[in-house]
Amino acid sequence: MSINQETENTFQPSPGHTTISENAKSEALKEIEKAQSFTDIVWTQFKEHRAAVFGAYTIIAFILIALLAPVLEWATGINSETQNVFNRYKPPFSRITANQDAKESAIQSFIQKNPEEALSLQNQLIEKNIVQPIRPEDALYDWVNLQSDVALSALSKLNTQKTKELQSMVHSFESFHLFGTDELGRDVFMRLVYGTRVSISVGILVALVSAIIGLIIGSIAGYYGGVIDTLLMRVTDSLLSLPTIPVLVVVAAIDLKKVLGGLVNICQSLFGQIGAQTAQGLVDSIFSGGKESIYKLIFILCLFSWMTVARLVRGSILSLREREFILASKTLGATDFTIIIRHMFPNVIAPLLVSVTLGVGDSILSEAALSYLGLGIQPPTPSWGNMLFNAQELIYQAPFLAILPGILIFLIVVSFNFLGDGLQDAIDPKTVKR
Repeated sequence: MSINQETENTFQPSPGHTTISENAKSEALKEIEKAQSFTDIVWTQFKEHRAAVFGAYTIIAFILIALLAPVLEWATGINSETQNVFNRYKPPFSRITANQDAKESAIQSFIQKNPEEALSLQNQLIEKNIVQPIRPEDALYDWVNLQSDVALSALSKLNTQKTKELQSMVHSFESFHLFGTDELGRDVFMRLVYGTRVSISVGILVALVSAIIGLIIGSIAGYYGGVIDTLLMRVTDSLLSLPTIPVLVVVAAIDLKKVLGGLVNICQSLFGQIGAQTAQGLVDSIFSGGKESIYKLIFILCLFSWMTVARLVRGSILSLREREFILASKTLGATDFTIIIRHMFPNVIAPLLVSVTLGVGDSILSEAALSYLGLGIQPPTPSWGNMLFNAQELIYQAPFLAILPGILIFLIVVSFNFLGDGLQDAIDPKTVKR
């Protein structure tokens, strides 16, 4: 055998080795050539935008806080509406003990609910020399004004079925306020939590309603064109040309009760007594619970927030109207409604989704601005905007009352803007990485 033949045999790979290498290459090629779904592509692109991921997690955290507000209130044992004028403007991390009036009011309520049990406790407190009241009926009042640890230890010496209730009462006299108290002695932390619920709900609801209105108007204008397009777009341009904040201030000053009162009269003239009763029931449901300002603000913001979405959708529809698949659908006899709903709407969802996320931040800012001017959400319903309004005269005395809601507004608006920016980069079909 020659030297060349030996060398050739030495470097020739074995059959098993060749099979493994080819299988590995085949698997790698299949993995590379595997088609990704649109959702997978968007998610992969979105994860690369770190600011958008941070914004998404921040928004989720705020939404969870808003949903779990009653749970947080139960866990802390602090009611967001409880006032204590003797403990106003307390700084963060304050621990407050209830005053004598609050303690005696709690005992008075207990005596009214449990007169026989209260009489038994009164006699036991005197017999065991735990308190020495001037009058026997003052025994429970003297007991509740003892220090907390002394009052709790005294309970262990008494024979009563209301031990847990009394222990809970004593514990409620001491409260920890993470962010301090406001101008009425209310807990700032719980008011911020409930303000999160109001502000985010208003922002998301306004953005969704505006998106729906803009989607409908923009689709009709872009698809039909002609006189309809001209009429709808001139109305849109007219509303866009108005100065937003002054118009919102003027509309917010309108008395909604008078407007809806006229609606009741119209229903009565058209449908009689039954129509008037139905309309009156609707009006009463709107004004019940002090939610009038919320509904009013949502209506105002929805009225002046859909124009940008309408122009965006119209532009997308105009570019789609002459595409081959639309012409094919018309040729096959599809109705205008079918073409718009089944073929055009899915193609404008991507830019619409981006617009909605950015619109939420704008709606929250508008709510905060109107509430700050005293024309938005009205107390005692808390929102970040009216908390800023209440704190504007106390910026030096209690700066935390203005700083905390301001930070939350900044965080949520920036998070929604980051989210919209990330979705725009992820959904854009012209992205280079695809």
